[in-house]
Amino acid sequence: DGYDKAGDEGEERGDTPETPKQRFRRRGEGEALQLPLWATEDVGSVVDSQMSGVPPSDDPENETADHSPMRKGKPLAVPSSKDGAVITDLPLMAAEVSSLLDSMQVQMEKQRQRRLERLRPPSRLRRSWYLGAVCAPVAGILGYKYMTDGLGLQQLWSQVVKKAGEFYAEHISEPIKSIYRELLTKEGREDVTDKKARVDAIKSLQSMIRSWLDETYPKMSAKERALKANAMDMSLIEQRKEDSIKNILEINSVVRMSLIEMQFIKKELMNALVAMDDLMSSNEINMKLAAMTPAFIILYGFRYVFRFLFYAMLKIGKSREEMYAEFRHNILDIERLLLMRDNPPSAPPPLTWGGSTEGANSQMRAEPSREKLGGCNVLSAEDLGMLMLLIHECRTILNENRRRFARSGLRSVSEDLAELAGERGAVSVQQQLQIVARMCRTYPFLKVVSSGIAFDSVRSV
Repeated sequence: DGYDKAGDEGEERGDTPETPKQRFRRRGEGEALQLPLWATEDVGSVVDSQMSGVPPSDDPENETADHSPMRKGKPLAVPSSKDGAVITDLPLMAAEVSSLLDSMQVQMEKQRQRRLERLRPPSRLRRSWYLGAVCAPVAGILGYKYMTDGLGLQQLWSQVVKKAGEFYAEHISEPIKSIYRELLTKEGREDVTDKKARVDAIKSLQSMIRSWLDETYPKMSAKERALKANAMDMSLIEQRKEDSIKNILEINSVVRMSLIEMQFIKKELMNALVAMDDLMSSNEINMKLAAMTPAFIILYGFRYVFRFLFYAMLKIGKSREEMYAEFRHNILDIERLLLMRDNPPSAPPPLTWGGSTEGANSQMRAEPSREKLGGCNVLSAEDLGMLMLLIHECRTILNENRRRFARSGLRSVSEDLAELAGERGAVSVQQQLQIVARMCRTYPFLKVVSSGIAFDSVRSV
């Protein structure tokens, strides 16, 4: 769409552009101008010059006079350049320029898409190729086993379900029911031993000792016999048995005393069982919690594996720790930006070598000056734009993870970010640094210890 391409090519090669005299001579030799449809050659100027035999002057004033619409006999037209062409159709020129701009925009969009295509991350399938490499063979083997020996898989599945049910009953269901029954009901814990049988054994032993004392020691006072019987004192029985076992004729008395000793042993066994029952009752909750410990360990392991598969391998969302770490990194970038802009020293003057004073002065003029507001340092337009991008990232994290923040904390963080962005009034760099320090001092998820664990999790422990 043209103009004089020869002149343009000469300019691109670095040659000296043509003068109006050279263009006139070229047109005089019969070479025609290549003009667009909305422009025509200024014939009047060329004809006047050819008739007078004088080429157009190089003086811009003369050319202006040639193109002036006040020249007699010429229609009103807009001169386009010094080439002797005039614009005759402005709407057509505007349409052509608009089409050129549209085509440029289309080409730029194509180039942008081509560059972005290279930066686009790979698909989820390509990123998780190791899952396919592991799961595909396992699924194939299981499918083959099911097709060839489906009954075996069913038995395996039934055994797994049975073992899982037993584990659930022993380590989760029964301990929880026992704790609930002991703490929240009147039934309490079921006793292992029969306490009534123990009482009966004690009464029977006392009666046996009392009758034996009445027959063996009739001269002993009734009060003393009653005290020894109630105390279940076996000393007299042991002594009499030791003396009677030497005489074979007193075998009946030995048998009777042996039966009394057996009753005493039974009473002691019942006492031991009751003591064990009391000990188990006092430690029932501890024992049930100990029984539930394997279940807690397995559940924690499942949770860890699930979180690893969900966040690390499948890349579905981010965990709470990763989200807090990303928020802390954005706050760190904000603080780094503000520290670098908080009253920085002036750049040293450039060195001058001989006659390079002009270059040094231009370099000093190119140095951006600090912006001040009321004697305080404020961010420049570029730094403020970077700050707004970082604040926008923080707000995006807050909006996408609202359920992980408390309502009051979310409101306070949003208010601090608004103050940091200057939405509550103009702030200096020093004030923004103080706001960042207050945020790091106030909110638990912005505090970390040397191990990298969030401060709130350490405090909860």
